[in-house]
Amino acid sequence: MTRALLVVVLSLLSFAPVWAQQTLPRPWVIATYAYPQRDRAAAIQPLADYLGLRARHPVQVRLFDSPTALVDALRRGEADVVVPNLHSYLQARRASEPLTTLPVPQVPALQADRYRAVLVARAGLEQAGELERVARSLRLVLVGRDSASGGFVPVRELRRRGLEPTTAFAHLAYAGSHAAALQAVASGKADVAALAADVYDAERPTGVVELWRSEPIPPGPLLCRPAADVPCQQFAAWLLEAHDEAPSVMAALRAGWPEFGDATVFVPAPTALLTPAPLD
Repeated sequence: MTRALLVVVLSLLSFAPVWAQQTLPRPWVIATYAYPQRDRAAAIQPLADYLGLRARHPVQVRLFDSPTALVDALRRGEADVVVPNLHSYLQARRASEPLTTLPVPQVPALQADRYRAVLVARAGLEQAGELERVARSLRLVLVGRDSASGGFVPVRELRRRGLEPTTAFAHLAYAGSHAAALQAVASGKADVAALAADVYDAERPTGVVELWRSEPIPPGPLLCRPAADVPCQQFAAWLLEAHDEAPSVMAALRAGWPEFGDATVFVPAPTALLTPAPLD
């Protein structure tokens, strides 16, 4: 009797229960990049929760050190949906990997018009041609290598003037934030700075003059890495419904990205943004 019971028990143990045989799906990674004084992890948590809830799929949030690090993670398959800035979006579109452009927050027209880059300098450099004439004696500050309004957009203007930032100036530094870039000129630690126009407009410190202002800069659309278990097209459709289904998604994104202004809805990305040409 004991032997028979032992045989039955061993037989049952040889079959794992159905629930144990089922493997949990890999969580989708919703990611973005860090920025000073902005809790970007909190800013994308409602987005992650929304996509996970709609799909009944596990999600996790990740934060990378910079926009470039974010793009690299997307390429390596370490992120599935990312909230980039314009520079990292264009970097990603330049890569050979197939990526899906998701919708972008629709910034109200008046606020979209205010999102521009400026070049500012200490007083005395505003005369036409003066910047080019004395550039080799000047200290230049940019926000970051992969910033849009404090990086590649004003850098294009400098290059148009024949000024390569890394060689045409006496010194090049990166401030890390727009406020810090402006403060560097205001405090006399730098002579020229590139930054977001709204940061300059809000303060306009004495002794700092505007040299140039860009056209409006569009925000970068969200990006998705297509895979068998990553339904990018479904994500796109859900984002277009987010204003009704989960208004907290956009509210949190606005808190993390001031350039989104008072956006309340996602819209399909403009066709003009589907090419990385602005980086050239």
